[in-house]
Amino acid sequence: MTSRLLLLAGLLLAAAPASALPLYTARAGRTCDNCHSLPNRWFDPPEILKRKCTLSCASCHVDPSGGGLRNVSGRYYGESTLPMFKASRRPLADWDRDLIARHLGPTPTSQPASEPASGPVKPSAAPDDPRGPGAPPATEGWLAFGRPLGEPAEMAWGEGRYGDLAVDPLLLLGADFRFGAWTQGPLFFPMQGDLHAAVHPVEHFTLFTTVGARGRVRGTFLDTVPADDDQPPFGVRDLWAMTHEWPGLSYLRVGRFLPAFGTRVADHTAPIRRGFGMSQEDPANRVVGVEAGFAANYPYGSVSVYRHGTREARNPFELGDGGGAVASAGIRELGWQVGASARVERRPLSSGGDGTDFSLQWAFNPWYYWQNLPLTYLGEVAWGRYQRRLSGNETGRLAWYHELAYTAFNGVVLRLRHDSWDPDTEVGEDQLARPGLGLDLTFIPGLTLSTDSRIGIPAGASSQPSADVFFQLHGWL
Repeated sequence: MTSRLLLLAGLLLAAAPASALPLYTARAGRTCDNCHSLPNRWFDPPEILKRKCTLSCASCHVDPSGGGLRNVSGRYYGESTLPMFKASRRPLADWDRDLIARHLGPTPTSQPASEPASGPVKPSAAPDDPRGPGAPPATEGWLAFGRPLGEPAEMAWGEGRYGDLAVDPLLLLGADFRFGAWTQGPLFFPMQGDLHAAVHPVEHFTLFTTVGARGRVRGTFLDTVPADDDQPPFGVRDLWAMTHEWPGLSYLRVGRFLPAFGTRVADHTAPIRRGFGMSQEDPANRVVGVEAGFAANYPYGSVSVYRHGTREARNPFELGDGGGAVASAGIRELGWQVGASARVERRPLSSGGDGTDFSLQWAFNPWYYWQNLPLTYLGEVAWGRYQRRLSGNETGRLAWYHELAYTAFNGVVLRLRHDSWDPDTEVGEDQLARPGLGLDLTFIPGLTLSTDSRIGIPAGASSQPSADVFFQLHGWL
């Protein structure tokens, strides 16, 4: 039985769509021009609420809780910091960490900065344009079009800080595609096909949606869905409206989204995600509600109140039974992070039952303090009370997550990871530990190959460990 459960867990990984990577937020603070270029005459304003530097998910994604479509800072990061080859820009502190550019010296656009560069700037501040006097205006490209009506908001991303990238387009498009291979079988299959769009008609207002195909463990996205699977093969994942660009990078959104609870790691089979109903690929985990939050320099927080969606819904706003609320808060400093989340759910037993969950998250980035030690550590513990599916009796659950990443070069990341999961704290020998090794290779901007080798170690003397290797190729625009 245990081996079958482990097999199922591996298959479910094939359906996990892309998400934000907390590793990036934890390690990016060591050099400011990971996320934007460095003009010499650019300083933080004294008012904390007017600073735009943040290590929260909103620094790189249109969705303030992370994942999916990247804003201009995320696009800049993806082009300058992530790839091993073809980086269009290189952070000043890392010009020699590129496998090719390290032999050529700094790029012409890299300029030493007398002070750390962060904080807002108005688009009219031409003397601070890092491309130099007389530089052409930012281009729109084929994924970003137009400009919103009205004068640029003070808290909007500033023109000139991202080279020739359009910072505040009227229409922004994007896509995520993943293909996987698994040694159990072996299996080769599509995992993800998502299209993103954000419409920003006027300052302080954005409409956002993601539509996509469900992953398959074999064949194509169009394969016949099993008879006991009532979820549509294609559908709307997210659909919401948001007012944003307010002091403290605060926002308010309403619509269909995944609430912010815990660490949004890329592997949604991780117990801290799937075990607590936060895996991104399941439509039932999406909610319809209201969320307010902020991502200042450097504290963050959010509160959401919602109703649950349904698994089989073809209407993105079709509601299930029951609802809940989530609150998250913490601080993400340049070299360390700590945060907490709490969730309360009230719904019929047939829809999942009542529950109360908590999470503590943390990160430490020695690389910020010692430039010759490119290590980053992430951790989380999540626990709570819930109702058993059949009896309705209350019991507990507990999950741990640890990841230690070594950035050998830009574009080459080695990961040591350990998950543990106790789905019912009142039942003995049902725990599962899953240590593993991973390797991420980002060849060029928008193309990454990830490999994960894992060992499943169930509790109990009669249970046998299992091992597998999983590969995924991720392309994004």
